[in-house]
Amino acid sequence: MSSEKVDIVIIGGGVAGLSAAISFARTGLEVVLLEQNNEFGKMIRGEVINSSAVVFKELFGTEGLPKSCIEVTYTAGDYYTPSTQKYAHRSLPSGEKVGINYRKLIDDLVCLASRENVNLQLNSQVIEFIEKESKIVGLRYQKFDESLEIFPKLIICAIGFHTDLSIPPIQKPPKSVCPALKIIVENMDIPDASKLEVFFLEIPALIWIFPKSQTRAELGIMIWKDLIESPSEINLNELLDEKIRTHPILMERLAHGNYIYYAPEMLAFGGPVMNTYIPHVFFIGDMMGHVGAVGGSGIVSSLTIGYDLGQFLGKVLNQKGELATEDFQEAQQIINKSEIGKWLKKEQSSAIAMRKILYEPLKSPEEIDEMWDKFKGFIESRGAG
Repeated sequence: MSSEKVDIVIIGGGVAGLSAAISFARTGLEVVLLEQNNEFGKMIRGEVINSSAVVFKELFGTEGLPKSCIEVTYTAGDYYTPSTQKYAHRSLPSGEKVGINYRKLIDDLVCLASRENVNLQLNSQVIEFIEKESKIVGLRYQKFDESLEIFPKLIICAIGFHTDLSIPPIQKPPKSVCPALKIIVENMDIPDASKLEVFFLEIPALIWIFPKSQTRAELGIMIWKDLIESPSEINLNELLDEKIRTHPILMERLAHGNYIYYAPEMLAFGGPVMNTYIPHVFFIGDMMGHVGAVGGSGIVSSLTIGYDLGQFLGKVLNQKGELATEDFQEAQQIINKSEIGKWLKKEQSSAIAMRKILYEPLKSPEEIDEMWDKFKGFIESRGAG
């Protein structure tokens, strides 16, 4: 078994891990990124983002998010009651909310990381953390048939929920992690590709259509399992199939649709974890609730937190040679008090209020229609976030 020592090891090659890798590398540190799959960003994330986010200029320069990543610009969103008899219309700030090609964004981030001399390693599955005197000092990973050990000054864990790696029990997960399906559909019938569509269901669940064109869209379904008495009894595949057969709008949109990507997901709808480190390890991304608790989008927040963390801790490591407890504490405060940290907390409060109004106690479709005019202002007043 071979071993090596480096400055930073990042586990996970999604948006959070790649952003952190780029940021740490730009401070002059030696960075290794380990991705267990045979490609980076294998799980497609939510593809609707705010294109004006500052992090895109930090990553890509003054031009911001590469235009080649943008497939459509959204002008509005319609949010339907379970009966579809009523809806809320949300106007979006001009040019800010866009639908992206997630694969293209990942490719651009990988190219950036490579140019910054990040050591990118695919097919590298982390098996376990290595402890010494009750402190994590390194990790053991498998690359093809070879077992390797690596001992960095800092580990950044950005693995999401699709992992077999055991997280130390001292690190608490986010609340309200909900099952979902993420689907890309071709041959749809979409009358207005600049409009998002969200459909609340009669149970605490929703379906969304985020168009890429008039024939292609991201389709999704999720349930708020903490509001359902027996969530394990609900089969998302069957529920979605039923709605496509019976829901008046979904029947039209998906009459001739073909799935070209179909994967189960876990979405953190409970807000951010406020303490995301243990000695020698920082946790970022979906697994720490760095996701908007209303809309479930985590690309911008994960990119931002990964980049900000790399800039701060990278500079501290360069100055001091190693990190002390107070450095982790200060980094955590920077995240929590940042604009993105405040936004995540605000989204958490909004999400809790929205779900309580709609689904606590459980209401019939007719009852939701009756109270909808009072509720829809909550949706219509939201901005681009």
